[in-house]
Amino acid sequence: MDKLLEDWSQWNPMVLDFNNEHLNNYAEECGHNVVEKARVPLKPSDMLQKEAAKADAEYPFLVLKKKVSFVTKCAVLNFFDQSHVRSIDMQAKSDIFKVFFNDLGSLEAAHSQLEAFPQLMQLHRRQFGGEEKPKPKSKVSDSADPVKLPALVPTARGNIDLSSRTIHVSTSGNRHPEFLVVPIVDATSYKGSSHLAIRDAEKRFLSVKFEYNLERYGAYVLEREYEDESSTKPLTMQLRCGRKLYIRSSDLDDVQRDVNVADDDSEELDMSGYKKCAVCNGYTSTVCKICEMPFCDAFCWSIVSMQHDKKCGTGQEVDINDESFEKLVPKCGLPPKRTLVKITAFEQSNVVYVRPADTLSDVAYNHVLAEVWKHGQTVAKLDQLPVCGQIVIYKFGEHVVRAMVLNVDNPRDICVVSIDYGSVEYTDPGNLYQCSSYVSDLPRYATPVKLRGVPRRAVTPNLREVMYGMQGCSMTFQLRYHTREYDNDNHMQRAVLIFLENNRTINSLLKHVITPIEPDLSDPGLTEDILPHVAAPTGKNTDLIITDNSFLKYGIIYCTPTILAVEITKMQRAFQDYGENIAKADAYAAPKGQLCIAKYMGKWSRGVSMELVGDGYPSILFLDYGNIVPVHVTDIRAYPPQFTYPVLTTEYVLMGLPENLSDVQVERLERRLALGAIVTCDEIVKDENNKYSLLFKDIQQLVLR
Repeated sequence: MDKLLEDWSQWNPMVLDFNNEHLNNYAEECGHNVVEKARVPLKPSDMLQKEAAKADAEYPFLVLKKKVSFVTKCAVLNFFDQSHVRSIDMQAKSDIFKVFFNDLGSLEAAHSQLEAFPQLMQLHRRQFGGEEKPKPKSKVSDSADPVKLPALVPTARGNIDLSSRTIHVSTSGNRHPEFLVVPIVDATSYKGSSHLAIRDAEKRFLSVKFEYNLERYGAYVLEREYEDESSTKPLTMQLRCGRKLYIRSSDLDDVQRDVNVADDDSEELDMSGYKKCAVCNGYTSTVCKICEMPFCDAFCWSIVSMQHDKKCGTGQEVDINDESFEKLVPKCGLPPKRTLVKITAFEQSNVVYVRPADTLSDVAYNHVLAEVWKHGQTVAKLDQLPVCGQIVIYKFGEHVVRAMVLNVDNPRDICVVSIDYGSVEYTDPGNLYQCSSYVSDLPRYATPVKLRGVPRRAVTPNLREVMYGMQGCSMTFQLRYHTREYDNDNHMQRAVLIFLENNRTINSLLKHVITPIEPDLSDPGLTEDILPHVAAPTGKNTDLIITDNSFLKYGIIYCTPTILAVEITKMQRAFQDYGENIAKADAYAAPKGQLCIAKYMGKWSRGVSMELVGDGYPSILFLDYGNIVPVHVTDIRAYPPQFTYPVLTTEYVLMGLPENLSDVQVERLERRLALGAIVTCDEIVKDENNKYSLLFKDIQQLVLR
């Protein structure tokens, strides 16, 4: 045994650690204490990923490997159904990624989906929860690596897999029919010394359009009810024509007053110190210091100055006679630049009628309306059909307006244009009355202008609400234009309307409403339920146009009402512009049941994804026609929420057909019910499940012969 140390005075137990250089690691040079070097704090994004990974660690997940390079998070989410997926951990430039599921049932459903459609990705590892365990190394050397298939390029088009589809597709490759709009007015109406050539010397109405078939048919609401605070009876405002309901007193010479305005608003306002101008009845504080005659400005003064000089100080009042009123009445035609105007009607999405909004113009405009209303109380109905260009009195409801006849091809449905508003209407000849030369020669203040930069588009419900909201009697806009931008073809001035309260142009507002925005691919898609559906009414002897007959073998046909067929073609203009110029995605596989914009024979149309089979060709049902076609993912785009056009095409079941039709019988049906043909069905029947059927009495004989 070693001799124990008796003298402990020189022993230092820390000397060994002090002399050990490995333990003397100082983080800072100053100070005597050893400071542990601080760790670099995590970035907020890294902290979120760490917390998310910690939260997802308790959920089952699959480790998957991409088979094609363009698999994105959105594609994975749609592939497994977003209701089953909790989160996706996918790193850039990596073929391996994790998909966390809500529960074991969701994981098993995803595993079955992988087995059914293995073209996009394959199972790399499966874990039911907790930390991922490393895969044990096998003692036996693994076999040779499997041959890697080349990545599928989105533009590559393989073969269409028809055997895996459960939904029938259209076998015929017919083009979608186009329905052209018949012009309201053609060049023959201006020949010789016709009324239209005299009334419309510039041929403005040669390019007039009627864009409100959907409203006329009832697809959109024509009227809106407003509750009157003083009465329980609702008031109805006609929004379509830009006209207002008016209350008239017994004095017919008074200017019309809007129903929503009280009988005398001046009683509710403090107008002390103001008087009504002797010329235009506008409130002013400018008066003559001698006789206290009120006048607004130099223009009003110029009208009464001569009378005032004679009567000033005599106690006599100036008299505004017809000659003085003619000086007061502003000139017709396009208002000057930078003047305030009011909107009277929208003819198209980019054509609007305006009138001057200054006080004198308001007086003159309402004076014309009052004269028309007074004249319309005693006129007689037309004793014969009018001719194009004839000025008539048009009565509807409480309204009496001047109108010019544009088209009489259908004697029961005559097209007229309200010359004091600009709106185009179709009406029964019983609503038209005779008009005297005095009334027909009164000034016209509604002038069309073409909104610069606003494309022509079919009217959607959103666009319609915006347009009607601008036709309020209190909204004024500043008109700006340059004469070199005059549209000589349509005889209209291109212009900009500015709402001065927020210094914003209505051109940009309308363009914003019209222009669709491509949704992000990670956003949930839209379904057909967001679109209104318009079907032909049930009943007998209804005219329909056939939009698709590719499923006659199964006794199904797609049709639309005759009056609405042209609206389908109008919609396609917006779809075509979106597919060609706005949508930027290279490829899109719309999930089952969701809307999309798809290309068929070079034309973009809207459709619904019916089935995904993994071959890159989803089955698309084209809503506005009825055919189902496999469309490659590079020809599909996400559906923008701005496209709220109603669905006008309906699926009909043909009544009285045998269950199994031969090819000869189908060929006979295709000739009888040709694509794009107008047919008169004997009866339309609707069952309790909102499904429609058509009855053609001659079809049974045609098929069974």
